[in-house]
Amino acid sequence: EELFINFREIIGEHSGANLAEAVWNTLELYGLKNWIMGVVCDNATNNDTLLESLEEKCAAEGIDFSHKKAWICCLPHIVHLS
Repeated sequence: EELFINFREIIGEHSGANLAEAVWNTLELYGLKNWIMGVVCDNATNNDTLLESLEEKCAAEGIDFSHKKAWICCLPHIVHLS
């Protein structure tokens, strides 16, 4: 089951660090930090940095999260790019 939980404006640059901060704040707000299993996104480099930043935040709180295992590439977006 899917559920849309948040939509927030990113203030400043759309860097991976800023995106990670917005995602992390949302996970904290809804008590979901321990439930994150994967992130669907395209292959833009800021998404790589986003996931690496999330891995660091999880590690700091003892949460098992691997950015390499969690990245679920958006197939339609990738096919469209090719």
